[in-house]
Amino acid sequence: MRRIRVFFAAGGIGLFAAAAAGAWAAEAQSPDPAHSENQCVACHAAGTDPIPLGHAFYEWRYSAHGREGVGCEKCHGGDPTVPSAEAAHRGVLPATDPASLVHPTRLAKTCGACHENESAAYAGSVHARQVAEKGRGATCLTCHGAMGASLPSPAELETRCSACHESPYESKAALAMLAGAKRRLARARQEITALHQADPAWERNALERLDELARRYAGIQREWHTFHTPKVLQQARDLDQLIEPIRDEAKKRAELARPEAGPAR
Repeated sequence: MRRIRVFFAAGGIGLFAAAAAGAWAAEAQSPDPAHSENQCVACHAAGTDPIPLGHAFYEWRYSAHGREGVGCEKCHGGDPTVPSAEAAHRGVLPATDPASLVHPTRLAKTCGACHENESAAYAGSVHARQVAEKGRGATCLTCHGAMGASLPSPAELETRCSACHESPYESKAALAMLAGAKRRLARARQEITALHQADPAWERNALERLDELARRYAGIQREWHTFHTPKVLQQARDLDQLIEPIRDEAKKRAELARPEAGPAR
C-alpha cells in the first residue's frame, strides 16, 4: 500500500512538473508588451529550462523590475536591440570583474541610475566605506537580491544582517516599524476615501494631511539606506503616532455617517 501511495505521489509530481513546464514554456514565447523589442528577454525566455522554479530569468520576470520594463541591459550593459548573442553581450562582464556594472564597488552607482536618493544615502554609510576600502561588504544585492530584486521582510533582513552582525535586532525592529507605518498609511487612505460621499470637504483635508505623512515616510525610507537604525526606528515610531489620529477621525466620521437601524419588527 505504501508503494502505491509513493507511486501516485511521484506520478502527481511528474504531472505537475510537466504541466508547469508546458505553461512556462508557452508563456516564455508569449508576447510581453514591456519587453516586446528587447532581444535579451526574447533570447533568454526561449532558452530557459522552465523546470527549476528558482531560475534567475523567472525571478527577474516576475519582479518589480520585470513588470516595469527594466531590462537586463540596465544592470549588466550590452545591447538589447541586436539579435546576435555576440553583439548583444559586448561589454557584459562577470560580476567578479572590477569593471563590471554589477561588481560590488560599482553596484550602488548602477542601481543609483534609477534609485538616486537611496544610492546617495548609501554612499555615506559604513557599508559603502567598507566596500570602497576592501572591495566587499553589504551592497544593494545583500538586502534586495539580484535578479528578483525585492524589499526584504524584517525576518529576511535579520537573516541577512546576521551574516556579519551578531544580533541585528534594532535593524529588524526599525524595518518592522517602517513596514507597519506603510500598511497603516494605505489603510488610512482607504478609510478616508470611503467617506467621500459623506464628507467630501473633510476627505480633501484628511488626504492632504496623509500625503504629507506619505512624503515623510519616503524620507525615512531614504534614511534607512544610511543604516543609522536608531534614528530610523525613532522616526518610524513618530510617524506611526501621527497616522493613528487621522484613522481615529475617519472611524468616528464613518460611525456618524452610518444610517441608524430601523425599529425592530
